[in-house]
Amino acid sequence: MQAVALAEALLAVHCTDCGGMVMDMDDWRAWKAADLARNPHPVDDEVIEVFDAAAVRPCPECDRLMQRLRVSAGPDFRIDRCIACQNLWFDQGEWRALVSRGLAGRLDELLSDGWQRRLQTEEVREVRLAALRRRYGNDCIDELDRIRAWLDTQPHRDELLALLRAD
Repeated sequence: MQAVALAEALLAVHCTDCGGMVMDMDDWRAWKAADLARNPHPVDDEVIEVFDAAAVRPCPECDRLMQRLRVSAGPDFRIDRCIACQNLWFDQGEWRALVSRGLAGRLDELLSDGWQRRLQTEEVREVRLAALRRRYGNDCIDELDRIRAWLDTQPHRDELLALLRAD
């Protein structure tokens, strides 16, 4: 393990065997508090390969199992967090992926219960929408989306919906 700079004045410890990194959230919070607008430098790579380990990992500091938290909806990658130590583990490529998505400066938000609930809700919605598309077809669902968007602009939306439901 060796120290590595994730951004100016933000350090982590890099595992030379697996390419992962561990960072203390207190260090990140102090780095962020020094300048609330602070974000890591953008990543220039077109494609960032992420090697997300599927298994739950023990914290490198205390050996407790780390919590796996989603970054986005769908089969993306997850960040591992030790609740006790407030350490984050980034598998190879995950930090760079966070930076490229503009999320590296928003870790507190990303790790929050609200963010995680929103992602779960989005995932359920996407599964439901895919099932409806299979059942009724893309043309039907696309037309419903068009009507929904139009209804959202109408000042008397509820009346119009009632009119549609009336026999």
